[in-house]
Amino acid sequence: MLPAFMPSFITPPIMSSFFQSKRRFVLFVFLASILLGTITFTTLYTFHRGFRRTIQFWRGMAPLIVKYKYLNFKAKIDHCSPDELEERLNVYRATTAPKLVDLILRLGGIYIKIGQVMSTIGQGLLPQQYVDALKPLQNGVPPRGYDEISRIIEKSTGKKMDDLFVDFQKKPIGSASVAQVHKATLRPKNDGDKPTPVVIKVQYPEVAELFDADLSNLEIATRLFAPENMEVTKSLRKRHENELDFRLEADNLRECTRDMQQYGVEPSLVRIPRVVDDICTQHVLAMEYLEGVSLSDAIKDEQDR
Repeated sequence: MLPAFMPSFITPPIMSSFFQSKRRFVLFVFLASILLGTITFTTLYTFHRGFRRTIQFWRGMAPLIVKYKYLNFKAKIDHCSPDELEERLNVYRATTAPKLVDLILRLGGIYIKIGQVMSTIGQGLLPQQYVDALKPLQNGVPPRGYDEISRIIEKSTGKKMDDLFVDFQKKPIGSASVAQVHKATLRPKNDGDKPTPVVIKVQYPEVAELFDADLSNLEIATRLFAPENMEVTKSLRKRHENELDFRLEADNLRECTRDMQQYGVEPSLVRIPRVVDDICTQHVLAMEYLEGVSLSDAIKDEQDR
């Protein structure tokens, strides 16, 4: 017998067909949603560098954070004393510090820069195991090839290498996480002028492009992992924002020169390299080449006296 509210013309076979159609429709919507989500994720991962960077970061960082949270949760359940918890944390730090450094090296860019900073000022901010693990980052990173560097210079300045330089040393005199430096000789503007020896600082463009995503990921990780260090992370964002535009660095060099000259220090006691205004862009900075010794060698010589 059919329910009283059901019209007499709706028979059980019709009802069965209706519900089967509804199930097929729900299944279709579900599968279509999965397919659309997969296509969207794949497209973003392939073509959006910031999204891909975020996935790579959390693929390595999430297991470390989950393990850390579980370790603290388990310690509460086990009623661990502060000494027992510290012992467990030391074991955790010893195993995760190398993994963190590997993640930094894989991601490169600003992460290496921040790792270098924390390896020098991290005492008291990070556990000692992490500070020690980060110290090898101070040795620098492998440089980029000449072909890539020349493309960056030409794109940033809008000029060909041969139009800019008489000579450009392909092997850099220094390389770091966000840029590398080459010695070069500028092509004279006028006949009879002498070629000018300079150093060319070339920034890797993807560092600035990925900066916001990198720092946002780092801030979230800090909030989950060590919220007491949030102010340090925010200060790192501000500091490195200014470093990623070489035009600001050029302005700072000019201002520093004026200030030093005003007090009679430059050039008698201190010599600041002059900026080459014709080659000063966001990613490329040319400066006067000055002979000298590195700061570390000067400090070592002073200590050996």
